[in-house]
Amino acid sequence: MRINCRRLDRSVAQGRNGIGGPCLVLLSLLAAMSAIGCRSERPYADVDLDELVSDRPDRPWRPSPDEPTGKTAAASEDLATSSSTDSTGLHREPPPPPPFRGEKTSLLRLIDFALEHRPETRAAWERARVAAAELGIAQGAWYPVLGVEAQFYYTRMIFPANGFALEADQVALIPQVALNYLLLDFGRREADDDAARAGLFAANLTFNRALQRTIREVQVGYFKLDAALALNEAAQRNADLAETVLEMVESQVAVGLATAPDLLLARQEMAKARFDLEATVADILASRAGLLEACGVPANLPIEIARITERDLPEALDYRVDDVIDVALRDRPDLGAALENVRRAAAGVRRAEADFLPVVNAFASAGYEWTEFDTGTDKIVPGETSTDFPSDTVTSPVWNVGLSASWIIFEGYIRENAVKAARAERRAAEAELEALRLRAIGETWDAYFRVQAYRRQYDFGVALVESSEEAFAAVSAAYREGLATITTLVQAERDLQESQATFVGARADLLTAAADLAFAAGVETGRTPIANVPGGGTER
Repeated sequence: MRINCRRLDRSVAQGRNGIGGPCLVLLSLLAAMSAIGCRSERPYADVDLDELVSDRPDRPWRPSPDEPTGKTAAASEDLATSSSTDSTGLHREPPPPPPFRGEKTSLLRLIDFALEHRPETRAAWERARVAAAELGIAQGAWYPVLGVEAQFYYTRMIFPANGFALEADQVALIPQVALNYLLLDFGRREADDDAARAGLFAANLTFNRALQRTIREVQVGYFKLDAALALNEAAQRNADLAETVLEMVESQVAVGLATAPDLLLARQEMAKARFDLEATVADILASRAGLLEACGVPANLPIEIARITERDLPEALDYRVDDVIDVALRDRPDLGAALENVRRAAAGVRRAEADFLPVVNAFASAGYEWTEFDTGTDKIVPGETSTDFPSDTVTSPVWNVGLSASWIIFEGYIRENAVKAARAERRAAEAELEALRLRAIGETWDAYFRVQAYRRQYDFGVALVESSEEAFAAVSAAYREGLATITTLVQAERDLQESQATFVGARADLLTAAADLAFAAGVETGRTPIANVPGGGTER
């Protein structure tokens, strides 16, 4: 019976369609699925996902006017750094070459070096590439799944009855091309796609913010090192002055115009000046280490920076603080990333709600079946010879096409809790966005007025140093003439040293505040956003 049925299947298949039937049905189904898929603009099969992020770890990502996800102008895959794998199998970046040996390095060159070699910027860049790949994964759900499968099996069946033994051995091989396509999911793919797209935007903007953070930290480290060097120079001048004062007192003691306590006081001041000089050396070493760390290199590398001049100081602010805050709220990448996180969370809510609806799939397969039958049976009749049934080989096309649907009715309140979690996640993202917005306003406000205050302090510091130098020169001349005491001379020397330290600190504070203002406003170049402030306005 089994053999006859198999032959009947073969005759029906060959008589109905032959080989053309399954192929025609499969091609028709592919065309229909392609037509359905073409109605959606979600997939971007002709777009390299690496083009949706910055092409280098030292260049900011900028959206393109042609694509909503955008890319940088260059699309080269030539990376700025090479990679290696150590003996443990971990991926590690090789250390950059020791920079800036035997030459004074400017701030702009240090920033360029840090953007290229700092691990934090590369990590943020790689996370953006991960987000681009995740978008590609989400878009893959819009396409059908096409695969090849095969079955091989062996079956033996024995039917003994009334002296007649029927034995059938079957060996079958069925290779097939199978296709599965998700026709309807009621918003699941749209939500996944929107979430991945928002995640890509957030990762790109976070990468931009990492570049800005690198610029700021290099600037602050540079200003601290310059201030430490300036304080060392001021301490050296103060030590020279203390030595000069000591020589003056010794000459006065030699001619009887000064006393031994005056000499002791001068020597005390000389010791204090040398102590202060040595203390500045430790500050230089610590500031140099901080700058090298901000550049992404070990702290023990040698470096010599170009000193800051008066022309490097920021200009006085001639625009309102409200204008700078508007720039910050519009251009800060971390605010944009937080907004994209809200959109991603909203897509997560839609995805969780869509799980309450059914799913409809289309499937099709086409292939061939090779089956070999071997009965191996004898018909035993008393007084007669046995009769063998011959073996047979059947080759027939196999194909099927259809639809399937599934709809979960109850699963233990998993979907209800998933919706609650997604809505809570969205509210948390909205709260984080509002908190970041308030923090951006506060940081911009604080940095703006610190720039204003430190600018005025710097101007007063210049005048203070000039007046202190004049006062010390006058007191020194009066002491030589015997018209001033050693106490007055030492106090004038201390005032001069303190005025120089105050001036250096005010200049460093002004430069740091300007870098903080640029960072708070989200300016990529790291400079105060004068050109980006609309309309200027009256200073507040």
